[in-house]
Amino acid sequence: MLSLAGWLNPTRIIGLIAYLLSAISCGIAWAGSRGIPRRRKLATVLAVLEAGLFLDMAFSIRLLLHDMLAGDAKMENLYDHRTPLQIVALGVLSAAAATGVGLAFQRLRGSAGGIMATCGAILSLCCWCAEVISLHAFDTVLYCQVGGVMLVSLCWVTCALMTGLGILWDFRAARADA
Repeated sequence: MLSLAGWLNPTRIIGLIAYLLSAISCGIAWAGSRGIPRRRKLATVLAVLEAGLFLDMAFSIRLLLHDMLAGDAKMENLYDHRTPLQIVALGVLSAAAATGVGLAFQRLRGSAGGIMATCGAILSLCCWCAEVISLHAFDTVLYCQVGGVMLVSLCWVTCALMTGLGILWDFRAARADA
């Protein structure tokens, strides 16, 4: 059985707080943007995503998925040959992220807060996927300790702040326009 102290380590606490506050920010923007459908839709999507990332922090779904994929690769005798596939997967992930950011700039033109929020969400998803893919070189960097917490937690905070503050900025600008 896992103890609460083992489960609730400083890195996880940082991720839980970051994504909870971001989800709350998106919820505030959603609740306040009733008469602005486009802004409300963005806030809804981001609130659901950030809530999902919060739940992932609580239950380590990304790590369970990684372990499941690694187990399957071991059963198929592919585990020792996984690095090229991981590099391809990270390349596809990078291309998808770049496309997503480009689309965000195009579709949300004139909404700096919306662009920032969307880019934060895209980067959060990229970080999540990179943890699932788990290329050893990336893991070495992401999971190194900085001041008693893993470096990946700083990525989570940065992405969550971009999303949470960006959606509030977008909400405030939309209210000012209305």
